[in-house]
Amino acid sequence: MKKVIAILIILLAVSCKNSTKTEVNSFKKLTDLVDQHAESTLQKGNINSIALAIYRNGKVYKNYFGEIDKGKNNTPNDNTLYEIASITKVFTGSLAAKAVLENKINLDDDIRKYLEGNYDNLEFENTPITIKNLLTHSLGFKNKHPKTFSDINDKIAEGYYVDKEIAYDFNIFLEDLKTMELDKKPGTFFEYNNIGPELMAYILQKVYQKNYKTLVYDFLKELEMNSTYLMDFENHKNNLANGYDEKNNLAPLYKNPLLGGAGGMISTLPDLIKLMKFQLESKNPIVKEATKTLFTDEEGDKMGYLWQGLGVAEEEGFYYSKTGNSLGIHSGILICPDSNYGEIVIINNNSDAASDDYFNLFYTIEADLIKFPKINLKSYIKAKVLTDKIAAKKEFEQLKRNEDSYFNTDFIDALNRIGYELLKDKKMEKAIEIFEFAISEDPKNANLYDSLGQAHFENKNYKKAKLNYEKSLELDPKNTNAEKYLAKIEKQKIGN
Repeated sequence: MKKVIAILIILLAVSCKNSTKTEVNSFKKLTDLVDQHAESTLQKGNINSIALAIYRNGKVYKNYFGEIDKGKNNTPNDNTLYEIASITKVFTGSLAAKAVLENKINLDDDIRKYLEGNYDNLEFENTPITIKNLLTHSLGFKNKHPKTFSDINDKIAEGYYVDKEIAYDFNIFLEDLKTMELDKKPGTFFEYNNIGPELMAYILQKVYQKNYKTLVYDFLKELEMNSTYLMDFENHKNNLANGYDEKNNLAPLYKNPLLGGAGGMISTLPDLIKLMKFQLESKNPIVKEATKTLFTDEEGDKMGYLWQGLGVAEEEGFYYSKTGNSLGIHSGILICPDSNYGEIVIINNNSDAASDDYFNLFYTIEADLIKFPKINLKSYIKAKVLTDKIAAKKEFEQLKRNEDSYFNTDFIDALNRIGYELLKDKKMEKAIEIFEFAISEDPKNANLYDSLGQAHFENKNYKKAKLNYEKSLELDPKNTNAEKYLAKIEKQKIGN
């Protein structure tokens, strides 16, 4: 009996060791894919640099790509500070959650309880603005911000205050607040704004009898975020990343003239990883409280204590997120505690094209995180497909047999997806080459002819587009997309 038990112990030990080794190898493959996604994104030319980190099942990976300033060979590093803009709000939300747990405030408190003076305007049909409304962007104001505050923000964005003091402070803001008009019942309508978080910061000051900046730094110290600062650009300008605006010009810093409840924080990637780990690993009750659903808008989007994007997905479970958009830096953090993963991505460009690339990168990485320890075989094989299609097919067919290790294991579908990715990146000739190879592998696939038709159409070779759409329709008479494009070609007489 003892011998049997000993054998079982040995077998279990070997099994656990092999399991651990498999996950380590899978994590390395995952991080290789993350690097591949980032490099591919940079190649599009819309983004100068990328800083990113992922967390999965206790493992963390971070990396940096590109140059902060093109041509200067200054890749970001662990000391690089970024404006994290509205991600600042989640610290305000966490401090508010702490105050609720400590019975310093109540979510249903009328905010006028904490304001000195007459604010009769801060209600609509006898319904006052509450602390919950401050935390969920559901104030009910007719205009998003006071006019003077909006004008100041416009000048900040124009760079007017780069070397000037801002003639505006919280006392002026409180007076401006008396001019605000409500035209909706608080708690019924979502409109993103900076008033709520700034007022929340002010109320926290009042109830704790401490400067808001002190409250923030005390919290940062708990998280050991020692390279994160609030409203302190000047002392850290040597490590502060430049950002670039929608015209790819150097963007001014966003100097928050108020308390810093809505924005004004700068941080490094390693410090943001500490925030991510706090959300995923800490048993601190603030985490659970701060991510409670406090508001759901008409479209079903949910909000917690200034965390946004709360939801429950069928595969990944509960998740929440926050993005930050300064005048030149785009950042985001995603937390999924049920599946034990998180993600941070930061770029230093803020054009529409850069934002599109940013979100495409963010969601591509997330899709791979969700499936881990399975690896996306389509992404894994993509680089080889572009250089040696036959060798890529052979390796693909070998790897796809291990269904426990890979997903996206349909080779033809993988080729089609890769072709569309190339098409989206305006690499027309390469996309056409991939679609043609896919057709040679599956010549009766109507969808592939449709894909090749689109590639030729976008490449303005309408004659070939017409031939491929006709072939697709011949194989699948119900293909309405082919009919639509053939009608376009016929109408313009461009395929004759």
